[in-house]
Amino acid sequence: MNVVAQVLAVTAVSLRSLPQRAGNSLVIVIGIAAVVAVLISVLAMSAGFARTIEGGARADRVLILTGNADAESSSSLSRETVAAIQDIPGIKRDMSGHALVSNEVVLVAPVTRRHNGADAYITLRGVGSQLFGVRPEVKIVSGRMFQTGLHELVVGQAAKKQFTGLDVGGHIHLHDGDWTIVGVFAGGDNVRDSEVIADAKSVLSSYQMDTFNSTTALLADENSLHTLRAALLAQPALDLKAQTEPEYLATVSAPTRRLLGAVAVAIGALMTIGAMFGALNTMYSAVAARMRELATLRALGFNARALVVALLLESLLLALVGAMAGIGAAYAVFDGHAISTLGGSRWDSQLVYSLTITPALALEATALACVIGFIGGLIPALRAIRIPVAESLRAV
Repeated sequence: MNVVAQVLAVTAVSLRSLPQRAGNSLVIVIGIAAVVAVLISVLAMSAGFARTIEGGARADRVLILTGNADAESSSSLSRETVAAIQDIPGIKRDMSGHALVSNEVVLVAPVTRRHNGADAYITLRGVGSQLFGVRPEVKIVSGRMFQTGLHELVVGQAAKKQFTGLDVGGHIHLHDGDWTIVGVFAGGDNVRDSEVIADAKSVLSSYQMDTFNSTTALLADENSLHTLRAALLAQPALDLKAQTEPEYLATVSAPTRRLLGAVAVAIGALMTIGAMFGALNTMYSAVAARMRELATLRALGFNARALVVALLLESLLLALVGAMAGIGAAYAVFDGHAISTLGGSRWDSQLVYSLTITPALALEATALACVIGFIGGLIPALRAIRIPVAESLRAV
């Protein structure tokens, strides 16, 4: 009997005997399932955050900020500056010749978390009249659009689901009193969905402010970014810079992405080490219980390498079963579950996003489970075949 046939024969015998070794087998399966479920759920947070940040971002849409600003909140554009931006070349114009720009102000609005009643803050964005031209993905799905000059606002779908009191007809208490929610909008499953939007001039008046934070504009064509940036450099007195939407979102989201990545690595490493030791201990026990069986097979002429491969296949099979169970549990419980970023201070607005369990994450988790199963099965298998046959027969 060749080595392959020996491997298949021993593997078949091992699989048929699994019900007699159900306890040891379940320890491996449950341990790996727990590792995979927790790890894939943490990774899904990072994937969902990235998907929300990148969702709907357009390379032909730019944010114009003051030169030293790294985010909208630290940028300040005077009324004279935003008026000058209207005439800068490279910006797309509508049928009437008006520049497709939205001069915006970014503040925060107090809300209450739906699941625990805790206070939180979300982004309050004041926008210009060209909002729908600049952001065609924004659609009113319930109620109506706010009216210019009134204390009215519309709320993103994701924010409405995550926080209480954001239904049409509800109110948000801002600087000078209650503002009425008159509509709900869908923003293309991106960062806008976590915001409330109002008329920029009304917001500035309410907060007694005289400067905007940013201008969002559409580029005239694919070559217009260079033209726009060159025009801004040609007017150093304005001290402005232009970033494409993907560039800007990548910059402002980098700290949170690094944090989520570090959490995933830390949790994954700790749980992987624990699961690996658990698999080692369990496989040692399983192999010890089968020592006489393995010694008998060796005495009958079975190749030692065939026995090692058969034990590895058994360990890998149990790891795959655990991986499938963990992925299934994580998908059933967490996929699509909406959460928001941590925090809650007045200057830490919340971003609502959904956990996303992708095929790539499932493959990563399965690969990790196989690594755990391989290492957990290899060492006990090698130890078993290194013990002399006579000693193995006497040991049991």
